Amino acid sequence: MLLAYLIFIPAAASLFCLVIRSRPLMEWANILAFAATLVLALALGQTVLAAGVLTEWDGFFYADALSAWMVLLISAVSLGASLYAGGYFRRDVAGNALTPGRVKEYFVLTPLFSACMFFAVLANNLGVMWFAIEATALSSVLLVALYNRKTSLEAAWKYVMLGGLGLALALFGTVFTYAAAIGKGGAEPLPSFDWSHFMTIAGQLNPRMIKLAFVFVLIGYGAKAGLAPMHTWLPDAHSEAPSPTSAMLSGISLKVAIYALLRFHILAMQCLGPGFSRALLLCFGLFSMFLAAPFILVQGNLKRMLAYSSLEHVGLICSGVGLGTPLTLFGALLHMGYHALTKPALFFAAGNIHQRYHSMKFRVIGPGVIKTLPVTVLFMGLAAAAIVGLPPFGLFYSELTILSGAVAAHRLIISFLILAALVAVFCGVLKQLSRILIGEPPQSPSSRTLASPTPVPPVPQGELGTAPKRARANDRSAMDGVPAMGLLIAALLLFSLWLPAPLLHLLQKTANLIGGKA
Repeated sequence: MLLAYLIFIPAAASLFCLVIRSRPLMEWANILAFAATLVLALALGQTVLAAGVLTEWDGFFYADALSAWMVLLISAVSLGASLYAGGYFRRDVAGNALTPGRVKEYFVLTPLFSACMFFAVLANNLGVMWFAIEATALSSVLLVALYNRKTSLEAAWKYVMLGGLGLALALFGTVFTYAAAIGKGGAEPLPSFDWSHFMTIAGQLNPRMIKLAFVFVLIGYGAKAGLAPMHTWLPDAHSEAPSPTSAMLSGISLKVAIYALLRFHILAMQCLGPGFSRALLLCFGLFSMFLAAPFILVQGNLKRMLAYSSLEHVGLICSGVGLGTPLTLFGALLHMGYHALTKPALFFAAGNIHQRYHSMKFRVIGPGVIKTLPVTVLFMGLAAAAIVGLPPFGLFYSELTILSGAVAAHRLIISFLILAALVAVFCGVLKQLSRILIGEPPQSPSSRTLASPTPVPPVPQGELGTAPKRARANDRSAMDGVPAMGLLIAALLLFSLWLPAPLLHLLQKTANLIGGKA
């Protein structure tokens, strides 16, 4: 029942939060649920390393090395978000940015969102996997719209429309994949829709139908993963969602869509050979990397800049998979893990900055954040150094691994293009963050906070006397979020300098699976 528990525990936490009223109990329910799933994820990794594949419920749930790696990432990021969310929403309620009812909505929907992601990566049936990813979109769109502002509602509509269109195309690709298998499974007129069954008959599938299916799946799930040019929902949704939700969207939701792409990529390689699907993934990955760089350079909004950074990293992961060598595949998987630990810390820091200055615009925040939020800036600086690929952080190693694999495969032009995109994004992120993190504040923080335009609802006239109380709450935000950011950065540093042997073996098994050697 290990796989079933991974889904049922967060689902039970969601139901528990629905029926209770105590916000501290909701916070603890989320934390304990995701701590339990992290323990189960570690147990799943050990089981998969020993047995190869774990199935439950007569094959309905299926976990191989790729599934175990994704479960580990989902658990870690969800736990980090739950540790940060309590203090974040207490400050939002104190500042009248959210009502207690809206906060309850967050604590009900977030474990449901995670349960759907667990379901997606553990489902054996390709149709059920599509349904689970659709469920992640439906639960997360309500989180994007949580603040109920005009801009957040617009972002939510854009997310659901473009995401819905992408998932519709992915459904067409899934149906075409099934059609390619009809009559190929022996005596049964209708084949099983399980991925494990498809892999046993991959060589018999209709190649033309599989080509068509992969194109639809790439565009459909690529839209959910934020690949360019299907990415236009991404900066709006990530910038308007609460920071814990932005962290989960960027840290793991995009990668769940990549997971679905990888399942079809593995199947396409077994049917068509490696050239077709790898070439498409490489083209879309490089295009995403190059498109991200200029948008980062011209951004005026902190969270939108972080969203475009995610576009670049998704592109790099797909480029590594598209290159298809053992080294680039290993580097792409490493990059998924390191990015999952790094990007939430950046969004948590951005959440602290937003609650201090009531804006995400660089011109409103101005220079000198280090003077008002020194601990937040410390963690943001470390995470920023990691996200642009500076040593000793793991993203430097994963990027170098992908580049080394490309050079070793004599793909010199591709290596140069990847390096050029990485350098451009490096310059853009450092330029933008240096505008706000360092320097001297132009005026006192309190006056700048009161004078700046604020996206949160105005304080009613009868509550003007509570301004000092709100200011004190803002001052306390300098230390809020430290456990979540500290744990993520500590884990990033630890695994950057030392990969435990079981984790290394799991990544190698996953790379072999994606490369068609499992």
